[in-house]
Amino acid sequence: MVLKDSLKTIIKQIPIRFTSNQKYDAQTKRIMSIVLEKHSTFVDVGCHKGEVLSKAMKIAFQGKHFAYEPIPSIFEKLHLKYGNSCVVKNLALGNKTGKTSFNHVVSNPAYSGIKKRSYPKEEKISKIKIKTTTLDDQLINENRVDLIKIDVEGGEFGVLKGAEKVIEKFHPVIIFEHGLGASDYYNTSSEDIFDFFENSKYSLFTLKGFIGESSPLQKDKFNDLYNRNKEYYFLAMFKV
Repeated sequence: MVLKDSLKTIIKQIPIRFTSNQKYDAQTKRIMSIVLEKHSTFVDVGCHKGEVLSKAMKIAFQGKHFAYEPIPSIFEKLHLKYGNSCVVKNLALGNKTGKTSFNHVVSNPAYSGIKKRSYPKEEKISKIKIKTTTLDDQLINENRVDLIKIDVEGGEFGVLKGAEKVIEKFHPVIIFEHGLGASDYYNTSSEDIFDFFENSKYSLFTLKGFIGESSPLQKDKFNDLYNRNKEYYFLAMFKV
């Protein structure tokens, strides 16, 4: 009983976002096993430590894969580990090519991004200069793009706008983050995201909803999930 009470206390102290991220990671990997085939092409925007990339490479073991990570120290580790097996680039993705300042959250790199956003606690931040590019510039001449994962701490809409040609040409499945406390710092609303995909002839799902073969989200439901911060990872799929 004492052990059980101690475990309950520990679990209550774990940040909600941490436990949610574990759920989303598991759901993402489940979706990858549904969407990817052995020759599929996977694109990881905001690759971080490469956990999702590693799963994609195991499933699509004969495919071509791309990983983008703007933080130099993390990129170097990724390149050392995966550079011989896939394309790993030290770039940030957005809607234009150039250079920009970047907030490297040294104390918690997963929170790093072009915009400084809200954090659960005080963090140590270092301003660095990084190169930016678009998925259209990077991928438009590829033979196929099957699945794109975008997790760039609020800047996802910019990545999508820089991938319009790739989306139109390949109709990839897209897993992306979109949540309060991040996207709003880029002045991106849920309406912006929904309208972008609607105009691209895509349907939106929660990750759980896609796995469970639920109906696509309607605009009011998507807005509600975002505004109440009930979900912050979603999936977009071309309407067949």
